[in-house]
Amino acid sequence: MRPLVYHAGQRAAQEEAGTVRVADKLADWTGPAVEFARGADLFVFALPDGDGALRFAVVSGEPPLVDATEGDDLVLRLPSELAPQVNAPTACGGLAISLAQARRARVNGLLGLHGGRPELRATEAFTLCRKYFAPSVPVAGGLRAGPSRRDPIGLDDPWLRAVVARAETSFLASVSPDGMPDVAHRGGQPGFLALDGNGRLQWTEYVGDGIFKSAGNVRATGTMALLVPELASGDGVALYGRGVYETLNPRREARENALVQHKEAYPEQGTLSCAIDRAERLTAVLQPRTRIDRVQRITSRSTVDEQRPQ
Repeated sequence: MRPLVYHAGQRAAQEEAGTVRVADKLADWTGPAVEFARGADLFVFALPDGDGALRFAVVSGEPPLVDATEGDDLVLRLPSELAPQVNAPTACGGLAISLAQARRARVNGLLGLHGGRPELRATEAFTLCRKYFAPSVPVAGGLRAGPSRRDPIGLDDPWLRAVVARAETSFLASVSPDGMPDVAHRGGQPGFLALDGNGRLQWTEYVGDGIFKSAGNVRATGTMALLVPELASGDGVALYGRGVYETLNPRREARENALVQHKEAYPEQGTLSCAIDRAERLTAVLQPRTRIDRVQRITSRSTVDEQRPQ
């Protein structure tokens, strides 16, 4: 697996946050990506959808959902149920995630069909910290490859606005200047996503590992899409538009460590403001899930050892 190569948008965000040294240390970090992929009960993919836009495809259910092989390359063999959504070999951003275990791994590369089964051959793979997860688990067994339908929906639709207002979990899709999609988890307390009546979506970017992969992509290309699932039903809202990332907490001194314990649970690093031009209701996008309230959420106030991938 080749090391991450940061483009100008990512470098600019790193420089503003004082995390260039941290990002360089993490450039060749893969971590237990294969283990996390095998244990994930949810995969969120971002695929090009023409005219520079992105679309989501999701696989969810009981793990293991993929066959993961590791050699010179990391290869994920995905369920055949996803095949109808794979039209031709294409760049693909993937996120393997277990919300209950607070585990996530980014797996980006080339997605195609091999013997009728989708296969993602990774060019980038790395694991991330355990912060800002709202723990949940599927309520039933089986496998779902979604969505089953994509229907345009107005930004003033009451259901859409209710889903966004109460969300604790969402997924941000972005794309690099060279056309590689990426998917990242974005979580927080209910209300962390703010959608106004003019189609302006905004949220705080909390302090993370210092790479700024998603924020840097948005800084460079502006392309974004946000998937906000309604866990109880398994449906979801997809919001599409143009984003702007702004650093709110610049640092003059270089940060040395990717993970830092803060006094605040959700320390702000920046803000992502998006002009949303269209939305879709995604039917049966994932297996219905139930929130686990008894599991303590890991935040920046947790110890560094608690924040580490494990």
